[in-house]
Amino acid sequence: MKDNRIKLLSEAPVTKAILVMSLPVVMGMMVQVLYNLVDTFFIGRLNDPNQLAAANIATPIFMMMMALAGIIGTGAASYISRCLGEKNNEQADKTLVISVVICIILGIVVTIAGFLLLKPLITVLGASTGTFKFTYDYVFVLLMGSVPIMCNYAMGQLLRSEGDAMGSMVGMLIGTVVNIVLDPVFIFAFGMGMQGAAIATVLGNVFALAFYCYRYARGKTLLKVKLSLFTFNRTIWKEIFVIGTPASLSQLLMSVSMIVCNNIAASYSDIVVAGFGVSAKIIAIGTFIFMGFAAGCQPLVGFNYGAKNFERVMAIIKKGVVMTSIIGVTLSVFFGVFARTIITFFISTPEVIDAGTVILRALMLSLPFIGGQMLCRTTVQAMGKALPALFLSLSRQGVFYLPLLFILNITFGFKGFIYAQPITDVLMLVISALILLSIINKDSLMHNEIEKEKTECKLKLEKSMLEPTHEET
Repeated sequence: MKDNRIKLLSEAPVTKAILVMSLPVVMGMMVQVLYNLVDTFFIGRLNDPNQLAAANIATPIFMMMMALAGIIGTGAASYISRCLGEKNNEQADKTLVISVVICIILGIVVTIAGFLLLKPLITVLGASTGTFKFTYDYVFVLLMGSVPIMCNYAMGQLLRSEGDAMGSMVGMLIGTVVNIVLDPVFIFAFGMGMQGAAIATVLGNVFALAFYCYRYARGKTLLKVKLSLFTFNRTIWKEIFVIGTPASLSQLLMSVSMIVCNNIAASYSDIVVAGFGVSAKIIAIGTFIFMGFAAGCQPLVGFNYGAKNFERVMAIIKKGVVMTSIIGVTLSVFFGVFARTIITFFISTPEVIDAGTVILRALMLSLPFIGGQMLCRTTVQAMGKALPALFLSLSRQGVFYLPLLFILNITFGFKGFIYAQPITDVLMLVISALILLSIINKDSLMHNEIEKEKTECKLKLEKSMLEPTHEET
């Protein structure tokens, strides 16, 4: 089984390797998207736009938890894949243990800091008088579950780093099914509304985390979690934070951008906030598919980059971009044609339907471009290129999206700010592709020069050994 995983990473046909590594993650993420949509559906059945708006307002908190966990998960996963490619399993084991301990500590810090700043935090998120209570209830429960939420997210990435995409997918499936089953129980049967939805989310993460712990404990993984391996190894800590931080900055900036979006939307009405929330969760179908492909390709790229197989790295990127682009175009057309029908499925309020339809038809234009840029960005992270990864992470939300958000909103109003994201994604695909190609070409040339020098040295050595010495003459 373990040898098969290594062969999959290094030798299997590229298309097969991408599908085997990505599809389990995509399936798991689709179940997670299903949860988000079911959650939205049940809250929508309450026929209260304020609660639907509150669900969208609270989302950045969950995203921030994912971003912080992503520092550990992404950074450690990148380094683990490269260590395995270099056949340094001991260093990979140490990285796994260190990352788990750090994630637990971060979760505790988030819980304490969140409770201390809870009320002003809800206001900053964009909650109005009508949505404040519902947002408060939801975020309060999320903060209580910070440790399992963050550890669950990170450990899923760690499993994928060693090629165990199926184990990661099963954990996501377990957590999401628990969410879906418990949602109506807590929301309606117990009459807890938004707070019930948050409890279901936390319990889903607890069950998924329990499965991951069981998988490691039963020895079904390449790597082992042994607390005795915990160390303050400078190289490992540096690799985790230098690579993980840029990736997480992207998610953190995404959370900030969403907060800004919610505040701008709230300046129009809570109806617009609700419509934006429903549309964003529908678009998440495509985004999560692309995240699954990017996550599946990351260990493939990391392993082959560590093994200096640049030709295979390029093949993985090209195939991945083609696959995600085709999916993006298909989804964009589908959402454009059936936008109003889709929004109506989740909410019956006419004003929310009108706003959501317009927003969905704007956001869908991003879909053909998101997959390619995600693949480029995760490839740079998997290769351990800290500065380019930092630039790409900062650029999408910080350099382009936020400025465009303000400019288009001021210039064109409601019909301006909703097009900031599609314009940003077109720009980012071009920029990320150029940066990635530059890195691969440079590293490939450098590797070829080194191999050429080694070959020349070897030939000179062999020649000198064959030439007769002065004494022999």
